[in-house]
Amino acid sequence: MTKLPAENNHRSKVVEKLDRIFEKTGGWSYDHRWVILFVCIMVFGLCLYLAKDVRFDNSFEAYFDRDDPVYKGFLEFRDHFGSDEIGYILYEAPEKKYGVWDLAVMRTIDEISIKIEENAPFVKRVLSLSNAEFIEGRDGELIVHDILNDFPETQEDMLKIRDKVLAKPLYLNGLADASGRFGAIVVEMHKSSIDQLEEIQVDPEKGNDIYNLYPQASAMAIKKVLSAYENTGIVFYNTGDVELNSEYNIMAMKESQRLGMITFIVIGILLAFFLRSFSGIVGPLSVVALSMLISVSFIGIMGWKFDLLFSILPTVLIAVGVADSVHIVSDFRTYYKSLNDRRGAIKRTLYLTGLPCLFTSLTTVAGFASMAISPIKIIKHFAIYSAVGIFGAFVLSVTFLVVFLSFGKKSINGNSPEKSRKKDLGNVLLKKSLQYVARFDIRYKWTIIIVSLIVGIFAAGGVLQIRIDSNFLSEFSDKVDIKRVTKRVDEVMGGTISYSYVFNSEAPEGIIEPEVLAEIKALQDKANEMDIVMKTYSIVDLLQDINKTFHDEDPDYYVLPDTKAQTAQYLLVYEMSGGEELENYITSSYGSANLEIRTKLANASETEKFVDSMDRFLQSRNSDAIKPILTGMGALWYKLIKYIVQSQIAGFLIAFSVIAVMMCVLFGSVRVGLLSMVPNLAPVVLTLGVMGWAGVPLDYVKLMIGCISIGIAVDDTIHLVNRYQHEFRRCGNYEKALLNSMNHVGRAIFITSVVLFSGFLVFLNSLMDSLAQFGVLVSATIITAFMADFFLMPALLLALKPFGPEFSIEE
Repeated sequence: MTKLPAENNHRSKVVEKLDRIFEKTGGWSYDHRWVILFVCIMVFGLCLYLAKDVRFDNSFEAYFDRDDPVYKGFLEFRDHFGSDEIGYILYEAPEKKYGVWDLAVMRTIDEISIKIEENAPFVKRVLSLSNAEFIEGRDGELIVHDILNDFPETQEDMLKIRDKVLAKPLYLNGLADASGRFGAIVVEMHKSSIDQLEEIQVDPEKGNDIYNLYPQASAMAIKKVLSAYENTGIVFYNTGDVELNSEYNIMAMKESQRLGMITFIVIGILLAFFLRSFSGIVGPLSVVALSMLISVSFIGIMGWKFDLLFSILPTVLIAVGVADSVHIVSDFRTYYKSLNDRRGAIKRTLYLTGLPCLFTSLTTVAGFASMAISPIKIIKHFAIYSAVGIFGAFVLSVTFLVVFLSFGKKSINGNSPEKSRKKDLGNVLLKKSLQYVARFDIRYKWTIIIVSLIVGIFAAGGVLQIRIDSNFLSEFSDKVDIKRVTKRVDEVMGGTISYSYVFNSEAPEGIIEPEVLAEIKALQDKANEMDIVMKTYSIVDLLQDINKTFHDEDPDYYVLPDTKAQTAQYLLVYEMSGGEELENYITSSYGSANLEIRTKLANASETEKFVDSMDRFLQSRNSDAIKPILTGMGALWYKLIKYIVQSQIAGFLIAFSVIAVMMCVLFGSVRVGLLSMVPNLAPVVLTLGVMGWAGVPLDYVKLMIGCISIGIAVDDTIHLVNRYQHEFRRCGNYEKALLNSMNHVGRAIFITSVVLFSGFLVFLNSLMDSLAQFGVLVSATIITAFMADFFLMPALLLALKPFGPEFSIEE
């Protein structure tokens, strides 16, 4: 046996000073509880005021900074060609002999098209089989008119029109399918989800209410029109950018409120079961409620908006923020009974738990804040405002929570030992279990280490198998109609996602040069060969249709004009004949052209194959013609996935490094600090490994698991190792120190793990699959971290003796 090493003496003096600061904080908070209560009420009011104008926004504006080069390219595209967002309503009439070409059905569709254009806000125009622009030749002239300009009187006349339309490639898979079974209503919008707030309000007097903004207001108006025709024998499949974005925004807002409330109730019940006191329930919940409001007000101060990840915040903050409170309340109850003095118990509690709570909060903040390096606004903002809320919860835990603990009897007078024993009967089984775990660790330490190593190797193999993929539709649960509807539409025609290849010429009329048009056609033909592509649109379609029309609908002339002069003449005649489609394909100076490609809402991996294939095709062309720029909503989603992969891997490495340094500082030893990271890295690796072996892909929500989990998992490790080190300094024996540590902090670690597990498991109730899966995976990581803290961490400390050799305590 030896004496306590000198370096441990030095470290203990530094810790002692910090512990005394927290002890004084506890005493001051007790003595000035009314001041603290008044300040917290004022903060509550101020936060409410700052948060009142924050609105929900899940547009691309929420994901990209305006200085982002990809986003800037998209904005330039918008300036030239307007919004590429549409509402897409597929329909069929299965009970009618002629389906969508039934005369009565066509009249109904015409009526619906008019009503949507009249009643839905922000609509540019509505296209359907009843009013789409149709080109034909009569007596050597080009005639441009609506398909049903003169509504047919008989079914026979309608079928003749059907044959004409289905012979035009321009309309196939866009407004009608080749079989004639399906038709579509395309609602083109002149606004976009990226437009400024004041531009997308329907009624300025109603302010920023989500239902007063685009696209929600437009989507509701379209639904209202369609609902009036439910009994007409027409089946509608309403999807497209407008409906998808609207459903997404509304659901994310509702999920935030609903899941936050459920978490609040679940954790309140758990606190009542474990802590069984008014202050132990209301205190922690008040702390997280105020810290949540601090986060929201911070969003308001920064001029940010609520986004999808904000729907995670209430559950995360409630689950994580309550952890410090549980440790403080649990230790307070112990010392209140032993010291028989409320103020003394508060001081003693913060003396022992203040520093660990500070570092658990800092490590959790580091885990979340590491995501701030992301170029994606939604992740960057979430990292910052969640970190603010988490640190706010710590400050409130050592001040505001004390207000609740300060009320009541100053001492436990009149409580007999027998009565106290009866009151503690509920903890007896837990205490015995914790002692059993400690003895198991002592007896089987090497077995635990070897088994953990084998499991770690297995998990590492799975990590190598993991793939990163995402699909916007996977955000929605199968219970949500929009998911089923969109899948059905993508099986038929239309295409839910839009990509645009923009050809920019330096010279006016440069686009109508034959070689440039040939390049547009070549790229369009390449796109049409791919399974993911449902429909393409470009100036080529229009020119080929005009050329065919001028040659008596001879299919051999469905080709581009031979010369620039002929192309210019066709376009002039088209516009003079009343044609209005040019602005969708080409600018007025003929200097820029847009090739729009609408695809299925596919996985990011399929999208990547599509984009890579198109890039290889462009690189293989030997032409000196203009090289196009890829943009559009689909291109933004594609770039988003790329950003996520890069930033989250880097974020995890930063989080791990920063937390490791903090652990080394806290424990006064590089060896102890790095050793304590093993049981925190292990759960993340195990979760990702299982995902890899099971074939579960990482999307942009699941990719946050690493940063968030390591920040959360390390909290219990800090409390355990800090207490273990404290007990070792007192007794000089590793086995005895473990038994004492489990007896003091084991109960609180168990409670916080149950609270965190249950809190994140609430996400299972979400109607958004990405959140439900995120909750399950984080919950699994928390349970694994709990097992690692109770078994692997003690085994490593017992086997490696990082605190130094055992020693005897001098009397």
